Amino acid sequence: MSSHREAPGISKDPVADNTDVYAFVSPDRAGSVTLIANYIPLQGPAGGPNFYEFGDDVLYEIAVDNDGDNLADVRFQFRFQTRVKNPHTFLYNTGPIAALDSPNWNRVQTYSLVLIREGQEPRLLARGLTCPPVNI
Repeated sequence: MSSHREAPGISKDPVADNTDVYAFVSPDRAGSVTLIANYIPLQGPAGGPNFYEFGDDVLYEIAVDNDGDNLADVRFQFRFQTRVKNPHTFLYNTGPIAALDSPNWNRVQTYSLVLIREGQEPRLLARGLTCPPVNI
């Protein structure tokens, strides 16, 4: 489903707005699929000094139906956590961000990834992964 923020309900919650989902055969592994989901539409570099982030209170999920019955056989769930390094400023960054450990990056987000297969217990695949900084 694609919405690009024209729907009245989601326009009130831009961090939860998924705009596009892509699936294609991975160019580096012919027997696998690459999934890409876009969120947070219409955000340009001139929109700073702060930018939308993934919501700490939003469950982001990509559901995959492998057999055409319109039910998810596999789900990938992402949860995000924001850490503010300097609570005395509201800024996203206080200077150029040259690396993931840059002291200028004030609002760092990490995420976890859980895999859920139909009929199985959820499996934590990763935790504490760092989101890349906004490309400003």
